[in-house]
This record gives sequence, C-alpha cells and structure tokens, in this order.
Amino acid sequence: MKPGSTLIVSFDGLRPDRVTADLMPNLAAFMAEGVRFANARSVFPSETRVAVTSTFTGNPPRWHGMIANRFRHAAVPEEPVRTGLVEDLLRVAGRGPLIHRPALGDRLAAAGRSMVVVSTASTGATHMMNPNAVKNGHETFCCHPTPDMSPTLKAEAEALLGPVPETARPNNARIDYARRVLTDIVWPTRDPDVAVIWMNDPDLTSHAFGVRAPETEASQRLTDAAFGEILAGWRAGRGPEHLIVMSDHGQITGSATASPDMDLPAEYRDRLVSGVFNGLWLDDPAPADLARAVDVLSEMPWCGLVFTGRCGAPAVPGTLPFPLVGQGHPLAPPIAFTLRSTGPDEASDAGAERRYFTEGIDIGGGMHGGLNRGELATVLAGAGPQLRAGFVSDTPCWLPDITPTVLALLGLSTEDTSGRVLAEAFADGPEPPRAAHTVHSVEHRGFQQHLAVWDVEGKSVIDCGWTAGTGAWR
Repeated sequence: MKPGSTLIVSFDGLRPDRVTADLMPNLAAFMAEGVRFANARSVFPSETRVAVTSTFTGNPPRWHGMIANRFRHAAVPEEPVRTGLVEDLLRVAGRGPLIHRPALGDRLAAAGRSMVVVSTASTGATHMMNPNAVKNGHETFCCHPTPDMSPTLKAEAEALLGPVPETARPNNARIDYARRVLTDIVWPTRDPDVAVIWMNDPDLTSHAFGVRAPETEASQRLTDAAFGEILAGWRAGRGPEHLIVMSDHGQITGSATASPDMDLPAEYRDRLVSGVFNGLWLDDPAPADLARAVDVLSEMPWCGLVFTGRCGAPAVPGTLPFPLVGQGHPLAPPIAFTLRSTGPDEASDAGAERRYFTEGIDIGGGMHGGLNRGELATVLAGAGPQLRAGFVSDTPCWLPDITPTVLALLGLSTEDTSGRVLAEAFADGPEPPRAAHTVHSVEHRGFQQHLAVWDVEGKSVIDCGWTAGTGAWR
C-alpha cells in the first residue's frame, strides 16, 4: 500500500437519488461513513467519453477538446469521430493531438508513479481513462478486445478466471470478472499508485429498460455486490489507501423521438452531427448565417438549449455562450443545441424528467447527454486516511475536480488542471468554500432558455439547464 494511493470506482450512469439502502446497501453505507459531495455534477454534454476525458484530465471540454461522443474533427474530416471506438480515436491521434491537456496517467508517469485501469466500458471510453497507457508503461484491462490491453494482465486473467463472459443486461458476469481482475490480480501483484475500475452498469441496462425498471434495479444490486467485495478487501487492508466512488452522469427517460436530420432545411443536413448534443458545422459562418440558423432552430419542436460563441467569439443573440457550460474549444461547432426536455428542472423531481432522443434506445429507455439535473447529478464520495469521515459537503463540484484531488492526495502538482482540489474533504482541510448560484437566461421569439451555474472560488460548475415559453415540453 503506497502513500496517497487511490482506487477510483465508477458506476456508469448512476444517479445519486437511486443510491438507496435497499438497492445499493454497500454503496449507501460507504457514502454515509466517508465524505460525500451532495452537489456533484457531470460536464456538458453529459456523455460518457466526454465525462471520462473530463474526469481524467481535470478539465472540461473547452480545454481538452473531447467535445461530444460523436463530432466532426479537423484531423479526420471525411466522417464524424465515433469516440466509443478506439480505432476512431487512434485515427485522430495519428494525425494530430487527440486531447489538448495531459491526462492523469501522463502526470503519474512523469512522476514515476503507476496506474492500472480495469474496465467493462467501450474500447473508446477505456482508452480515454489513460490514453497513453502503453507509452507510459501502465497496464489496462478491458473486457472488449482493444490495442490498449496489457497482454500480461490479459494472460493472467484468462489463466485465473477463464475467458471474459459475454455482455448482458444486467452485465453482472462481466462486472464481477473485472472486479476479480482488480482484487485477485492487480491488488496483490501490482499495488499501483492509482487504479480505476469502471463498471458500465447501471448505464447499459438502463438504456435498454429504463431508469426505474426491475432489470435496472437488478443491475444496481449486482454492481453494489461487486463493490461490496471491493470494499471488504479494502477494509481488510488490501488495495490502496483511499477509495473514491463516482458516476459519470445520471439518466432520465427518453420519451419521444426527434429527427433533426430530416426536419432541418437541406442546407444544414450534411453539416449536422445529431444526438443529444447536436453540432452544426457551418463553414466560416458570418453572424447573419448564425442568426438565421438560430431562427430556424427556435421554430423546431424538439430544440432545447442553443449555444454559440466558441473560441471567445460573442454569442449570437438568443443563444447561451459556450463558456458557461465549459465548451467553446476550437474543435466545437459554431452552433450546438440540445434536444428538448422537461423543465424547469428547479420545480421537477429528477425521476420525472424526460427528453427527446434521436436513436439508439426505445421509448421509455434511459437517456443522458443534456443539462437536466437528472442527467448532470452524479455520485461522488471518498474515504481513507487523508479524508474526513461522516462528512457531507454541500459545496458544488464536478468531474474535473477529481483528478486534481487525486493528485493532491499523492502530493503531486495540479498544474494545467482547471478543476478544483476538493480540500474541504481532507481531514486537515479548510471549511467548505461558499458558492454563488446564478441563472443565465435568454429569450428569442418567445423561446426561453435558462442555465443555472455555480461559482466556487472563481471556478464554474454547471447546475442544470431548461427551456420555457415556446421552448417548454409539448
């Protein structure tokens, strides 16, 4: 056990209000015993590969450049990048930088520290947890075939556990296999400074059946059982000093389909990459071109929040500025929009939230990517010798704060991270800082957009966003 060593356990797609003593007794008890962050948030878009990259660089998309799960990239203009596929990510990396801030693994390698990733997530998501793992001499185990895989760790897993089980919903067999790779191989033989185990449930099952479905609740119980095995070993003195649990985003209900590709004028269709985060990649648009696109979008029944103003340019009237949501990287489109969802979130329960979606799930399935509180609210808690016990912080925080906090536990520099060290969680830390809450609003032809943001010591954290007027759900 190395000083400051940390295990990050991620429950993909887990909303904090779904962590109950009935569904997830091990996780609920852990969060009560350690330090819990009651106002933890994801990034925008609240999509997995964006969230992963933000978590492991300590920066939002504005700085690292992984702006969406699917987007146009100047290095590969022939087709949108599908970030769930490691092949697409490596193709980008072969023509230019994949991300524009160093990842946690790079920082650890530079300091002579080790990192091991164990994952049931997609090859793209797994890659972004430590994108230079091979170069840095770090090990990765993924339940999908990937060039990131450490052949030694793969061989040891197969010798001890047999072949990787097939994917299922719930994905308990794969998740327990990954858990044993961590507890039965990585802990006793590697003792890394930082380890990650990424469980892709309840996200996988919730997409298929819905946030509150019996199958999804079963997946929660099964991931909690796997966490219970990890927790028992950790409490017995095996593994690292510190344990941090997190989720990358929540989910809400997908209850109506939208077809931006079909509904927008023909001039926009081949320039659109649609999803929950939708980008219009217009060539060198003049302000009048952007204003016209805003007019068109405002009339669409499925249009949600609209953003402009990348790279420091002023936002188009009737839109919200990209920097408010940690976006605006040069790779971002000139104009982006979400799909409409229920609101205002301020007056709704996360369990009742619902949204339009474009593809990939059936009506009633779980969805995420936007700015509803149910999509943005995340699990974040920790325990260990440097962290407080039985402490709840109401100070807002978000995924980019995780890497700076891990670096601080290890006594390493946090330079080039824009996240905040969550010092109020440390046993000898200061009192939690105060946060100012601001709602930014714009209106265009009766279409109202609202975005709530916290300011914490000069650093922004998104709370939630919603529409009203002609932009309300209908």
